[in-house]
Formats: sequence, structure tokens, C-alpha cells
Amino acid sequence: MGLFDKLLQDGADILKEVTSEENKEKAGELFNNLKDVLGEKAQELSSAIESYKTQQEDKKDDFVADESMYEYVDDGKTCREKILEVLANEFPRYTVKENVSPSTIGGTGKFMDYSIVVYDGEVPKLIMMLIGKTTTSHREYRFSKEEARKNDIPFMNFIEHYPNTVEYISARLHRCL
Repeated sequence: MGLFDKLLQDGADILKEVTSEENKEKAGELFNNLKDVLGEKAQELSSAIESYKTQQEDKKDDFVADESMYEYVDDGKTCREKILEVLANEFPRYTVKENVSPSTIGGTGKFMDYSIVVYDGEVPKLIMMLIGKTTTSHREYRFSKEEARKNDIPFMNFIEHYPNTVEYISARLHRCL
């Protein structure tokens, strides 16, 4: 039984216990008003949630992967160099910092530094971690990722030993920034 159903049931139980006709009428009016208000608020909340879900789905649909993004051409650049290049060329309004401690966003404890953080002014806009095969199994990595999520900062990984093309990196960054 949901909260709304419980409130309705409690209201109905109270109505049954009221003894005088005058009190029954007053309680009935109060109960009906409460039912109307809660029903409207529940409908507003439901509509807002559906609207948000639709917006998120629309964003996902905007990105169309092109197979050429995954074709590897060894240009001699590291993943970090490619990311920094894309950020400088396509997102010049943002400030980029490397090897940033999670303590800068309020974390306390033992963490793994964020590889790259993109800032809009002083506000972190995106956090990136350059990881290897086993990085995600490290406790410090998980704590760092959790700290970003707690602060509602988008977080993404790039696996360094994968062939991250400039086009692939650019497409991922455009989805988040």
C-alpha cells in the first residue's frame, strides 16, 4: 500500500469513528479537500517525472554512433592528449584541470585523483577518469566515483588501452557538455 492509499484509508477510518453528524460533515469536507490536493500534487509529480524521462530519452536519441568512430588509427597521441585537444578545440569556454583531488568537491578520506575535470567558472561540469583494466575494482576509484555522484557531477571513464579516436571522444563529450 502506497503512502497516498494509506492516507486515504486513515481518513476513512477517522470518518467512521466520528460520533456527531456535524463532526462527520466537517471531517468529510476536510477529507475530500485533502484527497483533492494530494491527488493534484501526485498528478503533478507524475507528470514532471514523465517529462524528465522523455527529455533524457530524447538526449540519448540525439547521439548516433558512426562506425568510423571506432576505427583505430595510431596517431601517436595518448588518450589524455586527445581529450585535452578536443576540449581545447571544441569547448574553449571551459577551464580544464588535471589530477584533481576529490577533496576539492568535499570528499574526505582516501581517494583516487580525477584525471581531468572540466569547470564552468569555478563549478565542476564534468569529471573524467582515465582507467586501465582493473582500475574499477580499486576501492579508491569507487570512492572517487561515488563522491562525484553525490555532488551530481557527471562522471565518465575512458579506458586508456582502448583505441579512443578523436571523433569518439568528441561525441562523448558533446553528450555531456
